[in-house]
Order: sequence, then C-alpha cells, then structure tokens
Amino acid sequence: MLHTPLHRLLGEAPGPLSDAMIDTAVAQGIPESQELDWKTELPPQREFKQSDHLKDIAAFANATGGMLVFGVDEEEKAAVQRVDAGECDENYERTIQQVCMTAITPPVFGVRTYQVGSGPNRAVAIVVPPSVLGPHLIYKGNLFAAPLRTDADTHWMTERDIEAAYRARFDAARRAREELDSVYEAMAQSFDTGQHAIFVGAVRPRVPPVLVGRRDMADAALILEKARKLATWWLAGGSEEYHPLSDVSPYSSRAGLRGWIAPPANADGWRPGRAAVFDDGSASLAWRAGGHRNGPVGHNLEPWQVPVKALEGFVAALLALAYTVAEDAPAGDLEVRIGVEWTPDNSERLTKRLTFHQDSFTSSERSTPLAARFHPLTITVDPSVSAREFISTVVDYATDCLNQVGFRGPETLSTMLPPRAHQYL
Repeated sequence: MLHTPLHRLLGEAPGPLSDAMIDTAVAQGIPESQELDWKTELPPQREFKQSDHLKDIAAFANATGGMLVFGVDEEEKAAVQRVDAGECDENYERTIQQVCMTAITPPVFGVRTYQVGSGPNRAVAIVVPPSVLGPHLIYKGNLFAAPLRTDADTHWMTERDIEAAYRARFDAARRAREELDSVYEAMAQSFDTGQHAIFVGAVRPRVPPVLVGRRDMADAALILEKARKLATWWLAGGSEEYHPLSDVSPYSSRAGLRGWIAPPANADGWRPGRAAVFDDGSASLAWRAGGHRNGPVGHNLEPWQVPVKALEGFVAALLALAYTVAEDAPAGDLEVRIGVEWTPDNSERLTKRLTFHQDSFTSSERSTPLAARFHPLTITVDPSVSAREFISTVVDYATDCLNQVGFRGPETLSTMLPPRAHQYL
C-alpha cells in the first residue's frame, strides 16, 4: 500500500495517489520540504538522464526518501497551481527505472513512477524510497559527487559528509543483520515443540520507521486475520487452510515488548503455530514442521519428517504476514528470513536427519535424501505492489526453499490465481 510524503503532509491514510490529493495540496499551498519537490513538466524522455532530476532522486535516496511531483507550479517553493506535466507512458517509466539503475552509483532501488489524472492537468509522481546503500553518487564525465536533500534544497556532500555516509551504510547493514537475527532467534527460542522440527520466519523493514505508534490487540489481531485470508487465497484459492496462520489464535494475543504475540490455537494439536506483530513493522512466525498427520485418520509422521506441502504453506503465510504488516504501516522494502530448526537428542542426532516428504499424506519412501539441516534463506521484498502481483515474489521464494530440499518447485502456490472475489483484489 502506498504511503508517500504527500499522503503524510495531507494527513491521508495509505492508498493510491489521487488527483484530489494534488488539488488539495495546491489549494493549501503545501511547500516543498525535505521529502517533497514540486516540478512543472517532464523533460523529453531522451533528456531525462542529463536533467537535474537525477540529482534530486539521488539526493532523496541519500536522505530519508522523498518524491518529485511534476505538474505543479510553485512560487517561493509553495504550490500555487496545476499545470500539465506532459506524457509519461510505459516506455518513459522504464527509462526512469533504467536511469536510476545505471546513472547513479550504487543504483537506487525501488523508485516508482505514478501517473495521476488525465486531460490538461496531468501529474506524474516519482517516489524515491529511503536507502541503506548511500552515498549514491552522480557521475558527469570523469567527475562524481553525492547530492543530499536538506530541507527544501539540494546541495553536494563534502568529503566529511561522504565519509559519514559510508560509515552509516556499513553500520546500518550490520544492525539490520543483527536485528533480523534477533527477531528470528526470539521466535525460535520461544516456541517449544519438544523434539519436533519447527519452521521459523522473521520479517523486518530494511529502514525501520522513525516515528511509530503502538497498536492495540484488536489491530494486531486484524493484521493476522487478513494475513490468514491472504495466505489461504494464494494457496489454491482457499480450498483448505493448511498453513500456520490457521493454527494461531489472534484474539488471544498477549502483550509483548512493543508488540503482540498470538499463541497456538490448539497447543496440544499436531501442528501448533505462533505469530508476533511488532510496532516497528517487524513480525515473526513459527509452526511445527515435523510430525504432521500422515493422512486424514492415519498416524503422524516422525518429528524429523517434514511435508513439502507444509513448507509451501509456511512461505505463503510468512509473506502474507509481511504484506499485511506493511499495508498497515508502510515502511518500504522488507527483509524476510525462513529457516527450519531441529534440536534432536543425542540418540536421534546419531541416527536421524531432517527428511522432506512430497506431502503429508505420502509414505516415507517418497522423500528427499536426508539433509543435515535447512539453511535459512533471507530475501528482500517490495510490499508496495498489489497482492495479486506480490504472489510472484511468494512463488519465487517458495521455489528457492523447495530447491534446497531437492524439489523442483511449488505444487500449490501459483501465479495463476483463481478468479474469485477477494478483499485484496
């Protein structure tokens, strides 16, 4: 869900950029700021790479992110009237993407272009997310410099500024790894399933929001319930709910440190789950991976035997949770990690290893070769797209997880979603 600087300045909830929002900004005379720059019209497409707009994009990325809005005239940096921004077709949008990747070093990822309105007062917004890869440099011939947005102006970094930016990049990368590790380990250690293998997942914004509010239990429960429905839709259109968010109890959540933790819906069952939603945009999830039921009325698999279908369900549920948390409080790209943890006793350590089965209803003969462990996989995802588009990310991540345990790809997850009415369409 989109939540741009213009949304924040107007006090708007996350949602699409609208013509009415730009009209309101002009009527109120909203001034340019650290995160907002008014522009009149787009340059010709072939001239975009040489324009000063490239410097503005890099400057926003080197600060806290921001947006350029074309189609607004300003006086003394305040919006005064609408003008026509000009044509910005798909080919022009691709040019903007390519320029951000090739003419800025390192590339600025996640830049999005939005066309707003039609007719004589067309507007175009270029939204630049905050970056953890600064300083972003602009090259002109044999020279380079790093622009920086300060208040409503763009200036060039000094040598000392550049040194500080590199130090901040390395410190941010280290902190991000440590904090994702912390979210993951806290969930892994809090979810005791005896000798059973468990799935563990963690989600954290790459750039955590500076100002965050506290959710109440009902808000956290609503996020978990929406994530459950979304995961069910992704998994064969809701024919069944074989994923961990069906096995947690959102409305029995207890308070955690700046967050809420949902306990298992049935702690004594054969597939208990646990989920946590934190105020800073982080989330975590755990689910018993081994010992699932081997058939509707059959015996359970062994604690070290993991159904591949359950791995698919866990990927879908974790990314659905990531998506709904970001929808509730947009914070840019997210880091997501999935692992399978198993701590056998000494006798099992010598004789048993994790085994992944085709599904929970097959015999042990149809399994992968024994694997010493599942290596946690970490990816970066962009939750600003629609839920229908985000399924491509879910399928790719599930494929990576399944490849690691010897299977070609998902059988339940597919980018070909069923044509059914759903709240996320």
